[in-house]
Parts: sequence; structure tokens; C-alpha cells
Amino acid sequence: MKLLPLPGQGLRLLLDHDEAAMLDQLVAQLIQLLQSHSSTALDPDPLFASLEVGGSDATPDDPALARLFPDAYEQDAPAGAFRSVTEQGLLNRKLQDAMDVTAALGLGGGAPEDGALVEVDISHATLPAWVRTVTALRLAIAARIGLDAQQDRSRLLDDEETRGTVLVFDWLAAILESVLAIVESGEPDGDDAAAGDAPPHSED
Repeated sequence: MKLLPLPGQGLRLLLDHDEAAMLDQLVAQLIQLLQSHSSTALDPDPLFASLEVGGSDATPDDPALARLFPDAYEQDAPAGAFRSVTEQGLLNRKLQDAMDVTAALGLGGGAPEDGALVEVDISHATLPAWVRTVTALRLAIAARIGLDAQQDRSRLLDDEETRGTVLVFDWLAAILESVLAIVESGEPDGDDAAAGDAPPHSED
């Protein structure tokens, strides 16, 4: 993967075949996860729905969703009350971000032609959606495999069932850090500014 700065604090993301396909697949899975929760959290009141008000009053059982939609308060009662009027709006915004990212990739759920580069221009306006979506992916992955602290990483890397997923988690971190570094500096890191090698294939 290469990152090239563009005028106006934007950048061009260059992904090879495997990288683009993996990122698109991960975002598609995030969208499915969010949509599955929305089907149970949508408020039946059309007024509340139009205002993006509504949601469940309980922490999701799915660990990934619980990480994406944490309780705002330690006590159950205020946490549930706050969640019941804010969760759907937050969910809708996460969904919109993810759909914007997959639309920018332009794969339509399919893989790019083998050997073809996928070029995506990320502007100052679209950068927040990318940052939020990649962050959401990392949170969901960490919750799925129990990556809660730095000391968990070595244990998970030693486990054949989770090693590939940890490497994907690290690859997403490299994307996020490189994107933010280039945007903040406004200067190129060189013609081969890279956020890492081709994404590892998950062994899960």
C-alpha cells in the first residue's frame, strides 16, 4: 500500500489486489454487523426514527457491538436511558461512514482484477469517515479475539487460530497511523510512502 499526499490536506490511497479486496470485505462485514443490530434497535415511533432517536436500553450481547456502543455511564439505569435515545443515531452515522468507505473503494462487493491497483482519493472532508471506519474495524476485531491490553497480543500471536486476525488488526493500525501522519504533516514521506506490506491473510 502507498499513500501519496494531495493538495489541501488530502491523500491518494493506492491498494494492490489483495489489500483492496481485504479492506472491502472487512468493511462489508462491519456494515452487516451494524445492520443486524439496527434491526433490533430501531424505534418503532416514526418521529423518533426521523430524528435518529431510539435504540435498545441494554448493552449488546455481541462483544463487538458492545465495544462499538459502550455504556455512557457505569450505573445500569442512566446508561440504559441514555442508550435508548442515542444508540440509533450513532449506529446510523457508523453505517453511513462505512458505506462511504466501501463506495470509495468502488469494488461493489467484488474483487479487483488481479494485478490492478485501486486508487482512492481521500479529501479533508472524507477523511473523518475513513478514520472512524478503520477505528471501528479495529475495535470490533479486538473485541472478537479478546485483545484488551498490550499483553494479550503476544498470546494471541502464538495461537494459530488468532494469529492471522492479529496481523490484520496491526495492518489496519498501520493504515490509520500513516493516513493521519501524512494529513497532519501535509508533506510526502517519499514516493514509496507505505503503511506496510500486503495485508496478511487471516488464518481464522
